Amino acid sequence: MSDLYADSVLFHLRPIQALIEDDSVSEILVNGPDQVYVERQGRLQQVDVRFHGDDELLAACINLAQYSAKRLDSDNPRFDGRLPDGSRVHVVTPPITTSVHLAIRKFQDKRFGLKDLIGLGFLTEDAARFLKVATLMQRNVVVSGGTSSGKTTLLNVMSGFLDDHERIVLLEDSPELQLRNKHVVSLATRPADQHGEGAITMRELLHSTLRLRPDRILVGEVRGPEALDLLNALNSGHGGTMTSLHANSPTQALAKLETLCLFAGEEIPPRAIRTSIASAVDIVLQCSRIQDGSRRVTAISEVRSTLDGDGNYVVTPLFTLHTQGLDAFGKLIGRLQGSGNLPSFHEEAKAKGWFVKPIAYGVLEEG
Repeated sequence: MSDLYADSVLFHLRPIQALIEDDSVSEILVNGPDQVYVERQGRLQQVDVRFHGDDELLAACINLAQYSAKRLDSDNPRFDGRLPDGSRVHVVTPPITTSVHLAIRKFQDKRFGLKDLIGLGFLTEDAARFLKVATLMQRNVVVSGGTSSGKTTLLNVMSGFLDDHERIVLLEDSPELQLRNKHVVSLATRPADQHGEGAITMRELLHSTLRLRPDRILVGEVRGPEALDLLNALNSGHGGTMTSLHANSPTQALAKLETLCLFAGEEIPPRAIRTSIASAVDIVLQCSRIQDGSRRVTAISEVRSTLDGDGNYVVTPLFTLHTQGLDAFGKLIGRLQGSGNLPSFHEEAKAKGWFVKPIAYGVLEEG
């Protein structure tokens, strides 16, 4: 898209341009022309900014739609798009709501490293070492969490554990991950045009992925019937795959995968889907937004490869966030602690040169 189009987008968004350029702002929420909220350090606050009426706000959104190759009218009252800097945009308008609503998730230029996340309390050194070992040993990892809980950030950091000689195929609905690995093939879905043609789905991208000789598969987010295709890939020898999805706990993440597999429309018994998920998923990482506005890994769990006698998942907690309330400044007092359980692959890890620390910590460490 030319600079002319980009300048036009920013011109129409001039009432909130300062917020867009403010690095301390992570999200901007416009609820009609007179009400604007921003998120700073995980907390929402209203700001004294406004558009000059519904027409100016609607014109800005229509311009955004055009920039994103979308339509915005009474027949198409909502769309996902992007700002010129890559920030995510979602717009809803009447008749499905009473006013024009614009939500902007700011694109973060800063690439957080492992030391940054440890320093912020997002996870601990012990947990980080475990994740490095699990990644190097090609465990399949699902990062679970709600909106803006740190899933993408964690996937970015974990991609840094991979060797440069590995060929990574990255699949996303819209580019968000910022991999710095040397050998990356990036694929992105494409929505249908105004005539309903030309769509490229995540299932089609997965089909291409398996023919591109990946050493690792990274799926930005699983949100539809592609979950079944992904499970088939994981159960056919593609170890070390990483993906994310929206869920509130490790067990809920597995249940969410079941539901998404049903969207594929194939008549597969629920027990067979569960067996496939248990065999495919090794580790579930739970990310959460905490009440003090921070983001943390709140649980790391291992999924056993077989179901129990009742056909349920066997999920073993390895790390859990233990909290003790808030301090005088409203910050959470807590730490991600080892459960004492060892992962099922600890003997294999020892054979490869990684040694088990005392069981009280339940983590692996490079030898």
